[in-house]
Amino acid sequence: MEKASFKLGKLIGWSAACLLLTLTGCDSGHETSGNDAMPSSETPETTAVASPNQALLDEVNGADSWFHAKKTRPIWARQAEKDQTLTTLEGEETVSAGDYLCRGEAGDVWPQKEEKLLAKYQATDTVEDGWRLYTPNPDAAGVMAAQIDHAFTVEASWGTLSGKAGDFAVKNFDDSAVAYPEDVWIVDQALFRATYEEVDSGAADADAPAANGES
Repeated sequence: MEKASFKLGKLIGWSAACLLLTLTGCDSGHETSGNDAMPSSETPETTAVASPNQALLDEVNGADSWFHAKKTRPIWARQAEKDQTLTTLEGEETVSAGDYLCRGEAGDVWPQKEEKLLAKYQATDTVEDGWRLYTPNPDAAGVMAAQIDHAFTVEASWGTLSGKAGDFAVKNFDDSAVAYPEDVWIVDQALFRATYEEVDSGAADADAPAANGES
């Protein structure tokens, strides 16, 4: 009986000690920190992947320099049979087999994917030396362009392009509301003036895609 009473007293004493340790922030001799007591709700800061053309695009976006334009002149095009490197007015560009080589009236040549070519131009039955004549698609949305007043470069998906002061930075019209589009390229100023026509700003505003929050 005395042993039972002793054990009961010991158990009560041990329970009281554990309760005291818990109330004072201790658990079997381990001191809990603020982080242990309440996990932090903070999450690591996410870093957005910057566009390689961000500096130039920030300059154009900040100046609100974009305007709507459409191609008005025909071009010649033929499909590339093998991978190759093409020297253009803006630099060397890579061409994959199946892509199209496009040639303007001034003799300038540039590469273009078939999907984009057919979205902007309509094929005709006129063929000369393997080059087919394409005329501008009247239903094509066109492009957004901005004239740059200094030398600049653009990282395009097909290579690094270099522009002179007065040349145009160009993006797809569908990217009107996109601050940092994937596709940006350069058009020589003389060629732009000869082959593009600015669209009336009222019509451009009516056709422009709504801002989608992309960056």
